[in-house]
Amino acid sequence: MDRIDAILALFEDQDPLVQESLVTRLGVDAELLERTWTTAIARGEPAPALVQLVLRADAEALVDAFAEADDLDSGLWLLPRLHVPRRDYRTPGLAALDDLAKRVPADADGGVIADFLCNDCGFVGDHQDYDNPLNSLMPWVLERRIGLPISLTVLWVLVGRRLGIELDAIALPKHVLGRWRGGYIDMFEGGRMVTREELDSRVGRFDGSGAAPYLAPASDRALLRRMARNLASSYQRRDEKVRATIAHGLATS
Repeated sequence: MDRIDAILALFEDQDPLVQESLVTRLGVDAELLERTWTTAIARGEPAPALVQLVLRADAEALVDAFAEADDLDSGLWLLPRLHVPRRDYRTPGLAALDDLAKRVPADADGGVIADFLCNDCGFVGDHQDYDNPLNSLMPWVLERRIGLPISLTVLWVLVGRRLGIELDAIALPKHVLGRWRGGYIDMFEGGRMVTREELDSRVGRFDGSGAAPYLAPASDRALLRRMARNLASSYQRRDEKVRATIAHGLATS
């Protein structure tokens, strides 16, 4: 058994003293931690203790990188590193979005893009496990074809950008939907068109006002931070303290 094999075997030992020793040893040896992590990833699911150690080691750099990301195509692919660190999500993610855009029917508009994503590709809101962190992480949204209102709306916006079509995300309290020249659209509900009266009613349930104060297009930066806040809340409810703390740092960066 070589050194890395021995370390990975020790991560399966539940003795707190063994775990503390591992954390101390790998915490001061970045090269050994990287070799251990690379081997663990190649073999499958890394031990939770190893994942948390890598998350802690990468936290500051991740927060700094996210703070500098001012567009969706930059920041969106940093968020998945909360789930599995040290992977390149950007390269395959951008390729997947490019591929979706190429498959959209010619002369499309916002409604056609929504119909393509929801009906042809099967993207839909997750009503069964809404709070699942994977619903906020685009690689898994693309893979599982389910997500939160904000992640599905962001997907719609990004496909539109690749086709030169202006689409906006509108951030209401508790819900995000899309707007284009044809009106408002709810990607979480299968690309259903939404009236302005319905928007006023939705907002009124939360603060007694109408939707007018919330109808300015959300910036990329605002969308990224809202996605990070969703993740912080989701991880907190799951008692995943390390991930929740880092996600909060992203949301406030």
